[in-house]
Order: sequence, then structure tokens, then C-alpha cells
Amino acid sequence: MLNVPETTPASAADFRGAARLLYGALPLYALVPIGFALAFWAGGVPLDPRAFALGAGGWMLALALRAPIGLLVKGLPKERASTWVASASGPLEEGVRLAALLLTATSFRWAASLGQGWAAIEVVFAVVNALVVLRLSQRTDEQAQEIREALAASGNLNASPLVGVVERISASAFHIGSTLLIASNPWWAALMVPIHTASNLGVVRLVKRSTFLAEALMAVVGAATLLAGWLALAAANLG
Repeated sequence: MLNVPETTPASAADFRGAARLLYGALPLYALVPIGFALAFWAGGVPLDPRAFALGAGGWMLALALRAPIGLLVKGLPKERASTWVASASGPLEEGVRLAALLLTATSFRWAASLGQGWAAIEVVFAVVNALVVLRLSQRTDEQAQEIREALAASGNLNASPLVGVVERISASAFHIGSTLLIASNPWWAALMVPIHTASNLGVVRLVKRSTFLAEALMAVVGAATLLAGWLALAAANLG
């Protein structure tokens, strides 16, 4: 997401440039949920605002449930802490997703809209989080320098902001597909938990070696999950 040369120390000026690039990419981020909504509408599945809102709320609940885990691993080395948090996201998100569907409805339109709401709020959070971090990194105090050093070690420094857009497309496809799969049969949740966790951990490890490989993994998993979810729920409705 940030375009800062790895051969020189990251400075506040570097991140001001990165912030301008991110601001320029904001319309593309906004087009991600809009694009999915239009694609489903074109496929005869219009958006249900109530399910969309429920999906957004479900994602925020899963995020809140992850907070205590973040506190528990706060004293661990950053790499181990991020591994624990990434591992927790699978069971928490898929568990909340399963509960949301079982407590409401599992029709195609409802599940597709719930998945889109889940994905859309994650896009918003990712953008807001990036803007906040970039804003803090432009200060000149010691905390800002620590943020810059952490970003410099993240493995994403040479990536264009467009990489973040591609990432959101892949993640959105995964969340919508997972929602469709679980709506077709609740037992799919038992498989989606390890898939979700394994893909998260795979991305965390791969991004340090190659942003391209990490994004390719997300794209394959996201596309496969969306296709499987669409086919499974369509078959369940036909049956």
C-alpha cells in the first residue's frame, strides 16, 4: 500500500507522499463494494439493505471479539502476536457469520447481501486504518518514528495503493462466498474456519517474501470461495 524506498530510512516526507497516493486511490476502494452490488444485481440478486447492515454489524462484532486476544498477546514478539490474532480471525468470523445466518435467513438474496455488508465494512475499516496510520507517521515524535519503522518492516513498502484495492476485491469475494456456502449448509462453517485461518496465516507469511504471491493466494482463495458459494446455494435453492 505504501511506496517508500527500502534503501533509505522512512521519513515523514516519504509518508506524506504515500498519503497522497492513498487519497487518490479512495474512489477505487469505494468501487469495490459498489462493483459487487452491481454484479449481483445484474445476476438477478438485488441488495437487501437489512441484510447488508446485519453483515456490517457481524463483522464489527467479530472484530470486537478479537480485541481480548490482542490484549492477551500484547507482550509477545510482534510476529508471534500477529500470528495469534490472524489465527483467531477464522473461528471468530465464521462463527459470527454462522450465527447471523441461522438466526435470520438463508435465502440467496439475504446471504449475498449479508456477505456484501460484511465485506464492505472491512473495506471502510482498512481505508480508515491506513489513513490514521499514515497521519500518525507524519509526526516527528518518537512514536511516529516507531510507526515508520514498523511500516518499513511490514513487507508492503514497494506496493502501489492499487495492491490494497486488489486485496479488498479478493477479501470481499471470500467473505461473500463463505456466507453463501454457509447459507447453503451450516456444516460448511466447519470447513471455512480452517480455510479462513490458513489463508490468513499464508498471507501473513508470504507478504514478507512477495506481495505478488500474497495477493495471488488471496485472489485464488477468494475467487474459488465465491464460485463455490454461488453454485452451492443455487443448487440448494433448486433442491
